[in-house]
Amino acid sequence: MKLFSKIYSALLIILVLNSLAQAQSFGFGCLGLSGFFAGISKESYDAAGLDDFASMQLQSNQFVNSVKFERGTGYRIGANFVRAKFDQVFITAKGYYQFLKEENNITESAGPSLKTANNKFSMNHWGVAVDIGVKLFWILDWKVIEGGVNFYNGEFSFEYLKDNVSQSSAKFNLDKIQVGYHAGTGLIMHIVPDYISLEGTIGYSFLKLDSFNSVDNFGNLTKILNSVPGGGVNVTLQMNVGFPL
Repeated sequence: MKLFSKIYSALLIILVLNSLAQAQSFGFGCLGLSGFFAGISKESYDAAGLDDFASMQLQSNQFVNSVKFERGTGYRIGANFVRAKFDQVFITAKGYYQFLKEENNITESAGPSLKTANNKFSMNHWGVAVDIGVKLFWILDWKVIEGGVNFYNGEFSFEYLKDNVSQSSAKFNLDKIQVGYHAGTGLIMHIVPDYISLEGTIGYSFLKLDSFNSVDNFGNLTKILNSVPGGGVNVTLQMNVGFPL
């Protein structure tokens, strides 16, 4: 991962310097803030540690079912900082913030009463990325490769209720920001060339979230170890709005 980070940093520096040196030849959006984007995302992951902890808590509260977190859904907002366009090739540097959340709610009968367990997991992150693509048709580009670095924070919470009255609850936070990586590919369809485009990306996230911690009112620390040991496939669909320079 250290090697990936060094390669990514070097590529980003080369991109910016090259853009400065050849700004007059690139055309639209060659330098500066070239547009904003917003979209929806889905991301898969392996949350074995969270699953085990949540399921044990359910068993201790006499629930029959277990919990499995596997896919978060949310939104992405960001900006294309630099877009360098050659005759058939383009290079883009971007930054964004992504909100991801998954809820797992269980309701079971307990004699004449109903008991409910609400489990929530959020995995938000900042990200920076560079993509390289080629022009296919006047309306369609192929984003050949996108690679980036993500900085994750996270939260896990649960609450147990009986007949809609809270019995117990707890909130856990990631003990520190975790760094992950992603790589992907996609297509860009130009709805209004240079101004509005629709971009779809599919890729894979490499991540590991080690420990979620919670401190109760008495100062007792509870840790969930190996919370999210692995990443998975991610899909994003976003609308880009550009500003020609």
